[in-house]
Amino acid sequence: MPAIATTSSLNDYPRLSISSYLEQLRITQPDSLPVSYKHKGKHHSYNIELAKTSCNYGNYRYWFLCPSCSKRVSVLYCAGTYVCRHCIGANYHSQLQQPVDRIYTKLNALRERLGWQVGVIHGIGERPKGMHHSTYERLLVEYEQLINKLIRTFY
Repeated sequence: MPAIATTSSLNDYPRLSISSYLEQLRITQPDSLPVSYKHKGKHHSYNIELAKTSCNYGNYRYWFLCPSCSKRVSVLYCAGTYVCRHCIGANYHSQLQQPVDRIYTKLNALRERLGWQVGVIHGIGERPKGMHHSTYERLLVEYEQLINKLIRTFY
């Protein structure tokens, strides 16, 4: 079994997404975005450079330029200053999951899709109203394969 991941995930950092500024960017069309915040008792205030690319059907898409490496990104994470995920060196939460946790995540996603209560302890429920029988059978086979895989990991 793989070693338990000890690194931090991107969920541990405050994030700044370009999508939260879209309306402001469409109106003012700036070259940079001023940010001001307090992190660990220290006040930070600086401008984050922006880039824009044209879309195929007109208009523009805005991007942050990472203050550290100048990569074009849509999300910056706060590690003292706002930088891209590559500069932080952190992984996504799903990349840090153990194999057994991935199985549980898939099982719970299937249970939600089938309208069942989350958690394998609750057993198999009924076919959701409106779902095709063939879809239900396919999802049920996938669910039982995951249950068997889960059982094999413990024995």
